[in-house]
Amino acid sequence: MPRSPQGRPVTVQAGASPPGVALAGRFAEAVYTPLLDREAARGYRARLAGQARRYGREVSGIRLLPGLTPVIGGTEAEVRARFAELEAGVHQDARQLARVTRTLGLDPATTDPEAPLAEAQLSGPPPDRLPTGFFRTHAEIARREGLSLSGLAARAIGGHRSVVGTPERIADDITGWWSAGLVDGFTLLPDALPDGLDTFVDHVVPILRKRGVFRHGYTGTTLRDHLGLPTPAPSHEPSGQKGATAR
Repeated sequence: MPRSPQGRPVTVQAGASPPGVALAGRFAEAVYTPLLDREAARGYRARLAGQARRYGREVSGIRLLPGLTPVIGGTEAEVRARFAELEAGVHQDARQLARVTRTLGLDPATTDPEAPLAEAQLSGPPPDRLPTGFFRTHAEIARREGLSLSGLAARAIGGHRSVVGTPERIADDITGWWSAGLVDGFTLLPDALPDGLDTFVDHVVPILRKRGVFRHGYTGTTLRDHLGLPTPAPSHEPSGQKGATAR
C-alpha cells in the first residue's frame, strides 16, 4: 500500500494521568486534555515537555489542544443571562451533578451538592477505571476556588473549561492563552448547538482573524497540514529498493 498524502495519520492522545502524559510525550502529535485554568496549563505543558525530552522529542512538535466551552452574549447583560440559564440547568440536571460526583469518586447520597468541597473529598485517590486527568484538574480548581459540586459542574460544563463573555472577551481569552505559550489552540465545545457554534463562527472568528491568530483559509489539504505538523519520513525502504546496491 502506498503512503497516505500525510505520511501517516496524525497521532492524537487524550488523557492527563502520569502514564497518559508519558504516552503523549513519546508518541503524540496532538493532545486533547482538560485544562481548567492557566496554572493547570503551565503544569501540564511542563510535564509534557519533560516526557517529550525523555524520548528525544521537543514539545514544540506536539500540538496542545484542550477543550474550551465559550458562553457568548452580545452584551455583558446578555451573557450573564445566558450563563445563568446554563447554570440553572446544571443545578437542575442530575446528570451534570452525577458526572462531577463520579469524576471525583464521591458518594452522591452523602455529598451535599451546594456545600464547598472539603480537602478530604479532593485528595483522592482517583476513581478506578475513570480518567485520572479529569479527577486531577477538577480537584485542583475546586480546591483553589472553594467550589461546591454544583459550582464545579457549572465552572466546567461538559468537563472542560468554560469562558463567559462578549465576543471580544472570548477572543481576549483565546489570544491570551495562545500568546502566553500555554496552548497551541483549542478544541471547541459549544455550550449549545447549533446557536453556540453559529455565534462563535459569526462573531468571535472575525475578531481572531483581525488579530492574526486565526487563518483565513487552508494552505494544505490534510489534517497534518492544518496543524502545521511535518510529514514524517518513511520508517522503511520502499520494496523496490530493498537489496539495491550502488553502481
